[in-house]
Amino acid sequence: MTTLSMQAGEPMLEFRLAYLRAIARSWADPAFATTLLAADDIQPLLVEQFGLTTVWPKLDIHLENSVNPSEQTLWKPELTGGWIGMDDRFEIVLPTRPTDGATEALAAFYQIFPDLLGPVGDVEQKPASNGVMMAAMPTDLGIPGGGADSMLAFGGVVLRAIALAWTDANFKEALLNPPGGDATSVLSQWLGYNCPFNFVIQFKANPNLKWEDGKWHQKNADGSPIKNRIVLNYPNAPKDEPLRPIALTSYNNTGPAYPFTC
Repeated sequence: MTTLSMQAGEPMLEFRLAYLRAIARSWADPAFATTLLAADDIQPLLVEQFGLTTVWPKLDIHLENSVNPSEQTLWKPELTGGWIGMDDRFEIVLPTRPTDGATEALAAFYQIFPDLLGPVGDVEQKPASNGVMMAAMPTDLGIPGGGADSMLAFGGVVLRAIALAWTDANFKEALLNPPGGDATSVLSQWLGYNCPFNFVIQFKANPNLKWEDGKWHQKNADGSPIKNRIVLNYPNAPKDEPLRPIALTSYNNTGPAYPFTC
């Protein structure tokens, strides 16, 4: 007897494919759009509805749609040739400096979070109902690769920022309370890092993320897991329905500055 299985593919590409389907469905189904926007983390929904095979268990991915029309992501081809909207957002938890053993603690933290996404988990999938085995997606797309403009490189900068925040109180204050609520300029000023992503960067201290007994305590006081968070601005459906397929493909090609949608 042959057991069919769905093989997990490259995580970022897998997410993009499932996410694009979710956006397409939400444009046609207002009830689903409401469910999508209400989710603290859309990954479980993508697993359930669209066969996402890999998730980031230490990351929440949330969709946001401002009530202010001037802050919404809208399809405006007549004005800009595509989409307009606010920057998406990285929310990164800043771990507490240990009283001792800080060097090993930092290395152990990097082992958990070599980038802000954290470790990847494969989702157990049921065999495809049509009897077809899904092959793994290609993994040579460089998503995320190790180049200077990659998520992995950004993870290295975050590690440097953590180390410096543990050492310099002025930097820590600037990192947690940056001008305009965006630490992008702080990373540029102090670490010479020019962020290639069109994302607001925010660091948030969490005293529960602490090094104890040779390991990181990764739960909040209520027992919930401590996670990084990515907030993506929801692309509103174009009013002209026949143009929605074009708008969707444009959203899917916004460029490397938007790693979760390009």
